[in-house]
Amino acid sequence: MHAIVLWVSVILVLILSAIFLSVIRSSTGSASAESVGKTANTIRLLSFWGALVFGAALLYITLRPWPHALPPSDDAITVTVIGSQWSFEVDTETVPTGKPIVFALTSTDVNHGVGLYDENYVLLNQAQSMPGYTNRFEYTFDKPGTYRLLCLEYCGLGHHEMAGELTVTSSTASAELGRK
Repeated sequence: MHAIVLWVSVILVLILSAIFLSVIRSSTGSASAESVGKTANTIRLLSFWGALVFGAALLYITLRPWPHALPPSDDAITVTVIGSQWSFEVDTETVPTGKPIVFALTSTDVNHGVGLYDENYVLLNQAQSMPGYTNRFEYTFDKPGTYRLLCLEYCGLGHHEMAGELTVTSSTASAELGRK
């Protein structure tokens, strides 16, 4: 996606440069005000409609794959996370790899930014936990381990203590536990 944005930007800069050069070149010659006005209006009209079509296409291409628009998977496991000063209450302690997990986030007091981190403290996903509202995001773990939920928004004096934990086991280990 970054490469596409880069090339689109380069092309737009080249087009804009060509327009500036054209204006500079045409400003040195003598032309009647009427012909210049007609040419300028034509360029403005084409530029407007071109920008409108390009902008609409760009919005469609870039906004369509957002995860917010996707319904949760049918086989998803829901993990409810309730934030309150200064802890996260996680209703499920263990989830399997390879299965979609829907995190349902809410808060009892103030807004909390919830960050999902792996064992190396790499941020995997984030969302807001707000009083009176449930935010959801879906994530599929591909490696077993201990994952942490940390608060990303200053929520008071104990903010640095605000953490939750989730253990992710391999799918085969989870299946064996379920049979016992």
